Amino acid sequence: KVVVNTSPVLDVQSRVRGCLVTFDDRSELDRANAQLRTTLDALEQSKRQIAQQNEELQKLALRDPLTSCLNRRSFIEQAIRLFRQAQESGVDISCVMCDIDHFKSYNDRFGHAVGDQVIISVSQALQNKLGDDGLLCRYGGEEFCVLLPNTDLGHAEQIAERMRVHVEA
Repeated sequence: KVVVNTSPVLDVQSRVRGCLVTFDDRSELDRANAQLRTTLDALEQSKRQIAQQNEELQKLALRDPLTSCLNRRSFIEQAIRLFRQAQESGVDISCVMCDIDHFKSYNDRFGHAVGDQVIISVSQALQNKLGDDGLLCRYGGEEFCVLLPNTDLGHAEQIAERMRVHVEA
């Protein structure tokens, strides 16, 4: 791309005596700008990809990969914070521990793949009955821990029984 500029050449009485013409080859500048736009687009795409990967890494750091429940480390960090808040504000907080009865026999009889499906199904049933009111953690192999902020013992027993009945069904 070539840009042509013209300017009149004037004498001392401001009469046109000629014309100054310049030719600027802008091809290299246009190529550089196009390359810069391409690079900026690639950087923006890379930035989005890194953000998505960071989000996935955050999830992996906080969640059990099999059940998507909180992992033990993440659960304990949140539980400590919630226990302190409950203590400072004087509200109730309850904790329910549960495990899958006779789980070893599932693995021995049907294999670990079926055992994993049992763990997933139980975690989904627990989460379904828990809703957004508490924290669910896969505490160990077939053990789960439920933390119920703002929940007294009687209400925690009711929630635990609803979970048990749902899992049993």
